[in-house]
Amino acid sequence: ISDKYPKNIVIKYASITAIGLTILITISYFMGWFIVSFIGTLLLAIQSAIYSPAKYGLIKELVGEDNLGSANAIVQSVTIISILASSIIFTVIFEILYNNSLKPNIILQSLIPIGFILIILSSIEAFFAFQLPLFKAKNPNSQFKIKKYFNSTYLRINLQKIKKDKNIWLSILALSLFWGVAQVVIASFPAHYKMIMGSSDTIIIQSILAISSIGLIIGSIIAGYYSQKHIEHGFIPISAIGLSLSLIGFAIIGNRISLYIISLLFGFFGGLFIVPLNATIQYFAPSQSMGKILAGNNFIQNLTMIIFLSISILFVYLGLSTTNLFILSASIMFFGALFAIKELPHLFTRMLLFPLLRSRYRLIVDGVENIPKQDGVMLLGNHISWIDWLVIQLASPRAIKFVMFRSIYNKWYLKWFLKFFDVIAISSSGSRSSMVTIRDRLDRGEVVAIFPEGHISYNGQLGEFKRGFEMILKDTTHPIVPFYIRGLWGSSFSRADDKFKEIVKKDRDIIVAFGKRLPSTSNHEIVKQKVMELSYSTWSKYINSSQPLQNQWITQAKSKLFKRAIVDNLGMDLNNGKFITAVLLFVKEFKNYKKKNIAIMLPSSTIGAIINMALLVVGKTVVNLNYTAGIENISQAIKEADIDSIITSQKFIDKLKSKGFIFNKFIDNKIIKVENILSKFSKKIKL
Repeated sequence: ISDKYPKNIVIKYASITAIGLTILITISYFMGWFIVSFIGTLLLAIQSAIYSPAKYGLIKELVGEDNLGSANAIVQSVTIISILASSIIFTVIFEILYNNSLKPNIILQSLIPIGFILIILSSIEAFFAFQLPLFKAKNPNSQFKIKKYFNSTYLRINLQKIKKDKNIWLSILALSLFWGVAQVVIASFPAHYKMIMGSSDTIIIQSILAISSIGLIIGSIIAGYYSQKHIEHGFIPISAIGLSLSLIGFAIIGNRISLYIISLLFGFFGGLFIVPLNATIQYFAPSQSMGKILAGNNFIQNLTMIIFLSISILFVYLGLSTTNLFILSASIMFFGALFAIKELPHLFTRMLLFPLLRSRYRLIVDGVENIPKQDGVMLLGNHISWIDWLVIQLASPRAIKFVMFRSIYNKWYLKWFLKFFDVIAISSSGSRSSMVTIRDRLDRGEVVAIFPEGHISYNGQLGEFKRGFEMILKDTTHPIVPFYIRGLWGSSFSRADDKFKEIVKKDRDIIVAFGKRLPSTSNHEIVKQKVMELSYSTWSKYINSSQPLQNQWITQAKSKLFKRAIVDNLGMDLNNGKFITAVLLFVKEFKNYKKKNIAIMLPSSTIGAIINMALLVVGKTVVNLNYTAGIENISQAIKEADIDSIITSQKFIDKLKSKGFIFNKFIDNKIIKVENILSKFSKKIKL
C-alpha cells in the first residue's frame, strides 16, 4: 500500500482509521462489549502495521540520504519517549479507575475515560499527519490481490527483495535479533527479579525495565549525533558486545541499584545498535520498493520476537531458570557481535579509532549520494595523511577495500592487520595479478579505493596521478567517483614540517567531498582535474563556514597572551595581551562611527595593524589607501568607496610632505588623526 499510494496519503488515511477504531473501542467500553473491544484493539494493531512502513519510508524523502542517521535517532527517541510516557500514564490511570470487579463488562465500563483519551490522541495524530507534504507514489501501477496475500506470494516477494541486498538483509537480521532479545528481557525479568530478590514488587520491576527506555533514548541521541551527514556503522559491533555484557549482568547481578544501571546500559547500547541499522535499511532500499522492504522488515522482526517469546515460555515449561535464559540471550548477542566483526572488520576497528579522530576533528561529508548504493565502483582522490583510509571509510556508507603498495603491505608488523581487513596489495609497477584481483573485486560489486598519487603528499598539494587505474578499468563499465580530503595537512598524521604543525595545531574541520561519477574510460588527467575542482569547492565551503579573521585572531591571541605578537621598525614590540588591549581601546572609539567604509592611510606598522583589526571587530569595511598610487588614483578610490573618514597620523602626513606628497586639498575634511584618538585613552580605560 505504501508503494502504490503516496506515503503521506497512506499515513493520513491510516490516522483517520485510528480515530474510527478508538471511537469503536470507547463505545465497546461504554457498552461492556469485551469481544468488540478485543477486536477493535486487534484492528488498531493492524492499522499500526500498515502505518509503520509508510512512516519510516517517509523519513528518507523528508530529510534526504545525508541526514538519515540523525533523523532516525530523533524518530527513535520520540517513539520511545511516547511509549514510556504512555505506559506509565495509562498504567496509573488504570490503577485509579479499576474497581476490583471480576466481571469483564464492569471492568470495561470503568475504563471509559481511557477511551476518550485514546480518541483525543488519535485526533492529534491525524492533525499532524495532515501537515505532511505531498510526495508522489513510488510504484502506482502495483496491484494488491488477496489470493497472493493468503498464499504468501507477497511475503516471498518481499523477502526476495530484502535478501537481494546484503546490507539490508544483515541490518534486518540484526534488528530482529535485538528486538527478540528485548522481548526476552521484558517477558522474563519479573520472574527473574522475584527469583534473585525474593520480591514481586511491580513498581520496582517496571521502573527497572523503564530505565532501559531512558538508556535507549540516550544511545539513540548519541548515535544520531555521530551520524550527521553519514551513517555510523561502527557502532554496530561495539554495541552488540555491550548488549551481550548487559545480558550477562542481568543474569549474575542480584543488587537492585546494579540492576538499574544494567538496564540503563542495555537500553543505551540498544540505541547505538538500532539507529544506524534502521538508517542503513532506508538508505539502501530502492525508492520504488521501500514500503515492501520495510513491511518485510516488520514481519521478520515480529516473527523473531514471537520465536524468542516462545523460547522464554519453553524455559518456564521445562523448569529452567531465567538466569540460563539470560545467558543464552547473551551468547546469541555475542556470537552476533563476532559475526558483525567478521563481516565488517574495518568498521569495527574504525569505531575503536573513532574517539581518537573525534577528539581532535569534526568530519563534514559532502556528495555522499554520488557513491552508488550497489555494484562495483572505484574511488580515486588525493593522499594527504596516514589516516586518509580511516577518514574515507568514516565518510562512506559502504565498506571500502583499499589498495596498498606491496612493499608496505609485506612489513611483518602490518601484514596480519592489513590481511584481516582485506587490503589489496599491489607492486609499484602494477603487477597484472594485482590488477586482476582489483577488477575481480569491482566485478563482485565492491567499492575499491586507490590513491593515484602513489604516496602521501610532501607539500599538501595535489601531485601527479599514476595511470595504473586506467589499465584496471579498461573494457569495464565500473564508474569512478573522485574524492578530495581537506583539513589533514598540518596534522600530526601528515608530512608537514614541525613548525607548520605547531602553527595550525588546533581542533579542525575535515571535509571529505565526493564528486559526480565519471565513466570508466576517464584517464588520469580528467580524474585529476575533477579532484582539483573538488579541492576548490571544499576550500570555498570551508572558508564560508569558518569564522571571520577577527574571530580567528582573538581565539589564537587569547590562548597565548604573553607570546610576542608584533614588532615594527618604529620600536613597537607587543605581546598578544597588549595587542588585544590596544585593539579593544580603538574598538570603543570606532563603535560610534556611522559609515560602513573606513579608510586607513598609515605605513606598515603596529598601529596600522591594530586599527585594521579594531575596524574589523566592529564590522567595518576597511579600505587601506596606498599613498604611492598618486593623488589622482587615491582621490578616485576615496570617491568610489564612498569614504568620509580617513584614519592617519600627523607624523605620517608630515613625513609625506617632506617627500613631496601633498594630500591636504581633498582629504583635510576627512582626516581622523591617530594622535587625537590616543589622547582619549586614560590609564583607567587602559586598565
